[in-house]
Amino acid sequence: MIRVLLLLAVIALVLRAARGWLSPPRARRVRASDTAWDPHTVLGVPKDASRDLITRSYHEQLKRYHPDRVASLGEELQHLAHQKTIELRRAYDELTR
Repeated sequence: MIRVLLLLAVIALVLRAARGWLSPPRARRVRASDTAWDPHTVLGVPKDASRDLITRSYHEQLKRYHPDRVASLGEELQHLAHQKTIELRRAYDELTR
């Protein structure tokens, strides 16, 4: 069951990359003035989420997208997973300040 979920998560990453949603690291840098980036959307939590829910969501998604979990699937997917974990960490930091 876990392998199936991991495979689905990897497929979602590949589809996002194919659609251009995940850009290379240079273009991915988000400025503080960018209002299109929403940490609640990144973590998949509602705007009025408690700190506990934010933490649980962060840890669940971090387990799903951790680069070591997809290492056997290739270097490109490992890089995409790394970018996703960076985005998750940034969203978590912003919401728990």
